[in-house]
Formats: sequence, structure tokens, C-alpha cells
Amino acid sequence: MNTGFTMDKPLGRIGVDSALLGSLVLLMGVGLTSLYSASYGYALSLGKEPSYFVVRQAIWLIPAILVFVVGVYVPLEFVSRVISIVVLGALLLLLLPFVPGVGITKNGASRWFGFSGFMFQPSELFKPVLILYLAHILAKKAERLGDVVNAVVPPLLVVSAGVLIVLAQNDFSTATLLGVLAIVMFWVADVPLVFFGAVASIGLPLISLSVLTSDYRLRRVLAFIAPGYDPADLSYQVTGSIRAIRTGGLWGKGLGQGTLKLSSIPAVQSDFVFAAWVEEFGFMGVLVFVALWVFFLWRAFRAAFAAPDAFRRHLAFGLSCYIAVQTLINVMVASGVVPATGIPLPLFSSGGSSLISVALSAGLICNVSRSSSASGSQARSGLEGVVAHG
Repeated sequence: MNTGFTMDKPLGRIGVDSALLGSLVLLMGVGLTSLYSASYGYALSLGKEPSYFVVRQAIWLIPAILVFVVGVYVPLEFVSRVISIVVLGALLLLLLPFVPGVGITKNGASRWFGFSGFMFQPSELFKPVLILYLAHILAKKAERLGDVVNAVVPPLLVVSAGVLIVLAQNDFSTATLLGVLAIVMFWVADVPLVFFGAVASIGLPLISLSVLTSDYRLRRVLAFIAPGYDPADLSYQVTGSIRAIRTGGLWGKGLGQGTLKLSSIPAVQSDFVFAAWVEEFGFMGVLVFVALWVFFLWRAFRAAFAAPDAFRRHLAFGLSCYIAVQTLINVMVASGVVPATGIPLPLFSSGGSSLISVALSAGLICNVSRSSSASGSQARSGLEGVVAHG
């Protein structure tokens, strides 16, 4: 029986999950539309063209597409062989914000490096690289994970190095997110529970100490607990965001018709795009937003569960969790459910670094989906061959 696929057909010719790719493209289109509507007023207030922020995002879209394509088609076996170099390079990039003349400090945070108007936040790239590294090392040591000291502690040291460097950049939110993603990776790899107890006994006191010893972080927590504590400062953005969401009603005010985004939410284009979206599209817009993300993440997690080996399974699951958790945190912040964090909304918020990170993650998830399709096709071809010769 001729199925159109033979055992010697290159895996690169197996297509990407069209539903996964289509939902990604749709999210990108909706995100750019939402970004333009949310940001044009703020751009005008800065003396810029109304399309200033969306044009900058579109420019970043070019390298993001290239990174996505690389993520889709790079042989994951090759990545496994060079992963030590990749993660070391990512750690070195995290140090660039501290280099005089290269690093850029804004609002007391040293999170960026750049030159001639170009800025990049290396901690965004470190998220998928860390997941890639942990997926490889935990799959490789799958039979030895019971030996926590020798099998689990070494990758934990790599995680700790990245988290500490990001903390030194004064980026508590990203450092915490990296820690959460690492815990997810250790959990999905079936690391013994005693490891999580040990990490919690050390990590939770350190997190509490980090909040209590930082005036800025403590004020953020207080502003969340008691919004009236500092209404003109730290709670101003969140309060304005909640007001914008509430005024959206069932159908919203219409695309481009939102008003609170212009006066009540400073820098709405970065962390509070969701509030502008709800003000203009209302509860029905929330349903569309949720449906788009749920569908994309369903296809992403589906690729993870169908992966042919532990490395790919861990990789797709971790990257899917990264995108899901970051999206959820951003929406919860905009809705006033958790304290403000500075975590961007994937594919919606302005920012080239975040776009590159999500593009790489989505590309690698599509890569895993290709592997799953190839594995399934080969299995069906082999079965049909047995039947034909039987």
C-alpha cells in the first residue's frame, strides 16, 4: 500500500501542525492590532507618530520570524550536543547589562544592553534556553534522578546562577518566574518529592526576605493589599487598569474608542495591554482572548504529550508552561488579582526581547510537533508495510 511516506523520507519534510501555526499567527495579528489601539494615544503624548510602538514591534517581528523558523527546523539532536555552550552563552549575555558602555540602566534596574538605540533584555532569552537545558539534562539523567545530589543538584546550580544574576539586575519578577519554570521542569521529570521540600524550605524564606528588605517591593505588596495605601504612585496603574476593564461592559467601547487607556494607565503598551483590550471589546473580547490562548496552548500541550521521547516531551511541556504562566500572570496583574510584576503579555505587549523569546519557544514547540508527526507517520508506514507483506 502506497501511503505517500517512506521510512527514508527526511523528517524535515514533515509539516508543522497547521492548527498550532494558524493560532499563533492569529494571536500575533490580534496582538499587533491591540497594541496599536492601546498605544497610539501614549505615542502622541510623547510627540511620536501614532503608529510608533506598533512599527517598532513590526520591525522586531522580522528577526522574530527568523528565530521562529530556526526553532522549527533546527535538529534537536544537534541542540542537545551543544546545549552546554548555549546555556553558557545565555548566562554570559545576562552579565552584559553590568558592562559599562554596553549595559543600560532604567528606573534603578540594569536589565538591558544595547547601543545606537538598540536595546535587548537577555533575561527574556534565558527563559527558553533554561527550559531547553533542563529538558536535555533531566531526560539524559532520567534513570538517575533518585540520586538527587549527583543528578539534580548540578542543573539546580545552573538555575540558581541565572536567578541570582537576574536578581542582581533588580528584576525580582523575572527571577521568580525562572524559579517557577525550573520547578515545573523538575516536577515533570519526576524528581523525588524530597527535593521540592528542600527547595521550598530554602526558597520561600529567601523570597520573603527579598521582599521585606526591598522598599520598592514591599510598597508594591502593600499597594496590592491596600490599594488606597499609595493611590498616586504604585497602585495607580493597577487601579486605572481595573477601571478600564470594568467600563468595557459586555461589548466594549469599540476598537480605538477606549478613553481610560489614554489618561489612567501610564505606559499601557507594555504591561497593561489587556486592560485596553477589555475596555474596547468588553466581556465578549475576553472570551475571544481566552479562546485564542486556550486553543494555542491546547495544541502546544498536545504536541508535548505526543512527543516521541522524554527530551522533546519535557521541552514542549516546559515551553508551553512558560507561555501559559506568563500570560496568566499578566492578565491577573491587569485585573488586580496579584501585585504588579512587570511581566509582559506574550505577543501583545510592546517589547522586542519578549517577542524573540516567545517566537523561539513557539518554534521549538512546533519542532516537537513535527517530530511527533514524523514518528506517527513512520509507525503507520511500518504497520501498513507489515500488513501489505502479510
